Amino acid sequence: MALLIREPPANGSQQVIHVEGFREDLVRIDHTISEKLQLMGHYIHDANNQTVYPPLWTGSNFYPTVGSVIQNPAWAAVVKLTQTISPSLLNETAFNFNGNKLTITPLGNFAQPSGFNTSTFFSGNNALNRLPEIDLGAPYNTKWSSSYYPWHNAAMDYQTRDDLSWNKGRHSMKFGFSWMHFIKNQQLQQNTQGTYVFNNTSFAGDSYVNFLLGDAATFTQLQTLNGLHWVNNTYSFYAEDNWKVTKKLTLNLGFRYDLLPHNYERFNEFANFVPADFNPANQQAPGSDGTLNPKGPGFSTPAGSSTAFYLNGMQLAGVNGFPRGGVQNDWKSAQPRVGFAFDPYGNGKTVVRGGVGLFYERIQGNDSYDAGNNPPFSFQPSANNVYFSNTNKSAIDGSVASTNPHPAGLTNLSFRYPLPGLAMYSFGVQQEIAPSIISVLQYVGTAGWHQNNDRAINTLPLSSPPLQRKAIATSQSITTTDSTGAITTYQTNPDLYRQYLGYSNITQEEQTTNSSYNSLQAGLRIENKHGVTLQVSYTWSHQIDLSTNAGDLTNLSNPFNTKYDKGSGFLDQRHIFSTNYIYDLPFFKRSGNFLEREFLSGWQVSGITIANTGSPVSITYGTDTVGLGAGGGVTNRADLVPGVSTHGPKSYAQYFNTAAFSAPLAPWNGGATSGVNEGFGNSGKDKVVGPGRFNTNLSLFKSFPIHGDSLRFQLRAESFNTFNHTQFQNLQNSFTAGNFGQVTSTWDARKFQFGGKLLF
Repeated sequence: MALLIREPPANGSQQVIHVEGFREDLVRIDHTISEKLQLMGHYIHDANNQTVYPPLWTGSNFYPTVGSVIQNPAWAAVVKLTQTISPSLLNETAFNFNGNKLTITPLGNFAQPSGFNTSTFFSGNNALNRLPEIDLGAPYNTKWSSSYYPWHNAAMDYQTRDDLSWNKGRHSMKFGFSWMHFIKNQQLQQNTQGTYVFNNTSFAGDSYVNFLLGDAATFTQLQTLNGLHWVNNTYSFYAEDNWKVTKKLTLNLGFRYDLLPHNYERFNEFANFVPADFNPANQQAPGSDGTLNPKGPGFSTPAGSSTAFYLNGMQLAGVNGFPRGGVQNDWKSAQPRVGFAFDPYGNGKTVVRGGVGLFYERIQGNDSYDAGNNPPFSFQPSANNVYFSNTNKSAIDGSVASTNPHPAGLTNLSFRYPLPGLAMYSFGVQQEIAPSIISVLQYVGTAGWHQNNDRAINTLPLSSPPLQRKAIATSQSITTTDSTGAITTYQTNPDLYRQYLGYSNITQEEQTTNSSYNSLQAGLRIENKHGVTLQVSYTWSHQIDLSTNAGDLTNLSNPFNTKYDKGSGFLDQRHIFSTNYIYDLPFFKRSGNFLEREFLSGWQVSGITIANTGSPVSITYGTDTVGLGAGGGVTNRADLVPGVSTHGPKSYAQYFNTAAFSAPLAPWNGGATSGVNEGFGNSGKDKVVGPGRFNTNLSLFKSFPIHGDSLRFQLRAESFNTFNHTQFQNLQNSFTAGNFGQVTSTWDARKFQFGGKLLF
């Protein structure tokens, strides 16, 4: 092999960001046209260059030998006309604009060296002649990539709005509407240099050894990094009334309605796979070489193209009445909101507050950007079990594929695509305990529905024979003979057995999960009492969801069982305590000594102390015991050992009890052969709670007057992690890793910082 990298690090790498060339320009003009008309104009421009290692939007498990340079100029402008119609009636008409451009180029050792020679699906499409991406599976779970850079993107947002404010009696009302027109022109976000995946279930049984041998589990390559032109339109209307019903009671009443049609590609260069439109009569299984016959069933030549594509189940935007956005628009977005504030004693010292409101949003574009790679406007084929040196050659038997196309991998949007919804509600009491001392106790909660997720929908059917799934998981063909003497051979190519034959993996983006958050929050605030300003807060909370982390469009771990991921969510921290404080040191303020009074008095101490419990950690299992051919579309977890606690010594070498977990059983190896969890581990995603944190930062500072209060010099001494507590951060959660259960990173040790600044 011409390419060789060192064995991957155990703990991944930390992202390093360097910012330079920052510039900001700001202009504002205010003009009084008349007594009742005021015009305001505001413009801001900023630009900076950033260097990021590993490349932007990759992750800490990427090698930092290659990075990216980001150029990101941005603009924003506002023109607003304020019209005073009467002392109680005010109207504001505004035009708002903001936009930015991104140009990202790779940096470092990303180019193919002299003599590097591999045969891939496409040639001549790899800008800057980059090396392919290398993904090493369990137990290393690391990657090397220059990503899809060089890459360009430009976004512009135009908004016209009008807001009318009207005070009448006990009512303070506001009405308004707006139209937002958002356009985004950007290239696709997949690798034209190709991506090799090496795993630990095929060939040598070790992903790194397989890489050294050049035996890849899969290879995927985007044909062309096309640029698409996305359009979003949002139409919004609202009305609100702050109604002072009595001296003790104020009601906050509101209603908002947003028309949120799904975004679309300006020139209709978008196609969506609709499972209900897939016709089994036109399906085509790959041949023995893994390719499809372009003259066989399922292929058609769309208008304006000279090439036939496999389009079974694909619908083209704007063709035959299919929606331009690729999905059914959801117009059920009425958002009523009600709140109140009640002063039961009428003395302003006790206030009871509460409220509830509905909110709707949409995925602004990341879903469509992912789905922009679909044929016939783009093509991203994938092949299984091939050589690194020649992706058209089988690493199983050495056969060479024809020049016919391989099955394409897709990202589709579920045709039923309801808007994500959220209800927010709270109820609490605020009490003045003494002058400048206020306490608060409140309940705060949220409930989310139709939240977004990704699902692998083109796996093997769950009813597939266990030995067929074993052949897929181990990349070793299996031949069996039944009692009648019939011989069956199960091949290693999952594309032969998928639910939608003719395609490779299909990731469906959908809105099917939900979430909840409930909390009890308590706080105390002291404002400048005997030189002390103090704020203390404590939150007990519980967050539950059906997704594996806090990001958008995250994969369901088990595509056949949404509830497999139900549990305490990534953001669940049961106990959160924080306090911040400022203390004016009282010493030497009245000293008769000039030096003592000027240099030793007037110092202030401030600090922030936090203490919180950790978030749930899933115990993953990297070896394929499922055999569904889903690639990265499945995330398995370990089994729980019955009767064994997961609690451990919380030491660096072993944070939790690793003996509480065991390997899940595959259906071909004594595991369950029925049900939706075949081959999946039974441990919940929240069976281990990660490290909490206890930290204090302190500052000591004083301002010295130079010219009255208009010019002062401030001297500061600051410490971070003042008491130098070792604070564990991340854990090795992969059951198959050699350092399973160990702490892999910590928060920073104590740091001191000294500085001075002029205040004027």
